[in-house]
Amino acid sequence: MKKILIATTALVATTTVAVAEVNISGLGRFGLDYQEDRTSDAGDENETVLDSRMRLNIDAETETDSGIEFGARLRIQSDNDESDGSSNVASFNGPRFHIESGGLRVEVGNISGVSDAASTINTYGFEPGLTFNTGHYSTWGANVAGLFPAYATGAEGANGVSAKYEMGDFVVMASYTDDYDENTAVTTDDESFAETFELGAAYTFSAWTLGAVYGMSEQTTVGVAEEIDFWALSASGAVGIADLVFFVGDTDAAGDDVAYGISAAIPVGAATVIEASVAGGGADALDTAYGLGFDHSLGGGVKLQGMVGRDTGGNTIADLGVLFNF
Repeated sequence: MKKILIATTALVATTTVAVAEVNISGLGRFGLDYQEDRTSDAGDENETVLDSRMRLNIDAETETDSGIEFGARLRIQSDNDESDGSSNVASFNGPRFHIESGGLRVEVGNISGVSDAASTINTYGFEPGLTFNTGHYSTWGANVAGLFPAYATGAEGANGVSAKYEMGDFVVMASYTDDYDENTAVTTDDESFAETFELGAAYTFSAWTLGAVYGMSEQTTVGVAEEIDFWALSASGAVGIADLVFFVGDTDAAGDDVAYGISAAIPVGAATVIEASVAGGGADALDTAYGLGFDHSLGGGVKLQGMVGRDTGGNTIADLGVLFNF
């Protein structure tokens, strides 16, 4: 992480110094991504494509005389086109602002909802491979239908507010977004939007963390509204040398059954970790999804990562490449 300190001096009656801290961090990755029966935007099959991502996070923070922290994040990112592997230019996303004091943190703007933030419910667990194409959450209806807002990259994002409070081993978080079109099937019509509320909590004891989330999302598509409730539970901990996450969730959408999954990370030697996930249940149209992959450290924040598995459409998926953090 590169750290830049910017100091501004103002002379009023006496000399005071306000110090703002700007941190730049990010990641890069490149490799091969395979998806059976992938069809490009041009209509031809292109099952194996070059995958790439470049991400820069710009975080700025300052603190008042009373110790209240104010900050913001802005992201610049470029991803390849998933359909044909073509390169895309980098773009900015909508900013996210925060206020933090003691155990309370409030975020405004391009927020992550409770499920996406994963501060209470462990939504994503261990996702095998380079491109994170599958995980224990893959058949959960709230994820498949995009019912909860996610921190948007390369877009304005859902304009909302979230609040998280931590007290010892207990964490509680709530989020609300009003009239946004980021997670609806139709984003070109002024009458299509979603309003979502989420509430989650987590408690850690004996090296295990239990998490829960409940949400309500009113999906309005071309003026027709449908309210969908959703929930999920997770248990995260270790058994021997294996780190495990157990996951179960459901929505009250028609045809959606309880989804379940498990993911694990098992160290093999000093530099290699084997990761695996499986997800079942959910809608009848979804196949059981699974993946088996590895994460091998090359030192200096550089990793060789890869996986093979199957997605919820019954297609074989695989990837292999390098990821580095800075």
